[in-house]
Amino acid sequence: MNVSKESRDFLDRLSVYLFASGKKEKEIREITGELEDHLHEAEKKGKSVEDITGLTAKQYMDQIAKEMPFDKMGVFKYALVLIFGAIAFYVMGDAINGTMDYSWIILIGLPVMVLLYGGMIAKLFKYTAGKVFSKKKEFTLYIMMGVVPLVGMGAVVFLDQFLEVRNISFGTTGRMVAFVLCSLILIGISVWSKTLIMIILPIVVYVPQYFIERSSWSEETQLMMIAMVFPIGFMISLGISILQMWRKERRQVA
Repeated sequence: MNVSKESRDFLDRLSVYLFASGKKEKEIREITGELEDHLHEAEKKGKSVEDITGLTAKQYMDQIAKEMPFDKMGVFKYALVLIFGAIAFYVMGDAINGTMDYSWIILIGLPVMVLLYGGMIAKLFKYTAGKVFSKKKEFTLYIMMGVVPLVGMGAVVFLDQFLEVRNISFGTTGRMVAFVLCSLILIGISVWSKTLIMIILPIVVYVPQYFIERSSWSEETQLMMIAMVFPIGFMISLGISILQMWRKERRQVA
């Protein structure tokens, strides 16, 4: 159904807002579908989104979110995906480097940091969906949020290295099995989420790191280059995923 660009943008932002509020995808599609019908009819009479809702965009989103039940199982499912995805990415790097030794700090700290980051991302989604931002400002906010996991994981790894506690260690066979399992998990998450970031990120991070560690450069240069690989790789992967979602959105609107 054809609606104006303003109405389409509102419907897209409403979907994001409700999703970030922990609502069921099926119910979100039903709500936005019904609203799209109303907007289509209203636009024929020259009315706007606010004429239909009787509220500002943010107020209407809050009202709808309060009326819909919280999807506990859905949120739990996404939390598991976040945890397994982060652990798979982290363990894959260790499997490549041959250093699969873990302490309780890593085993507990990594999932906790992932859940905190997931909660912050959900809050950011709600914030950006509830207001109208330029694409440039919105992209900048997500880039800034991308620094959070770097700082959080850096703190966990630093504490782990500082205390030097080791509880679990894997040999060559264990590392090979872990690498295969991690690859399957990351591919599965990418297929499930229909984004490439979980496939691209390990490639753009670990492939350069592998060759840097085996180069003839000095140890200081290698450490400096490796420190730059993850943030650059993260930005590249995020940019490609955003471009992919943008193209998908354009095809749906066209």
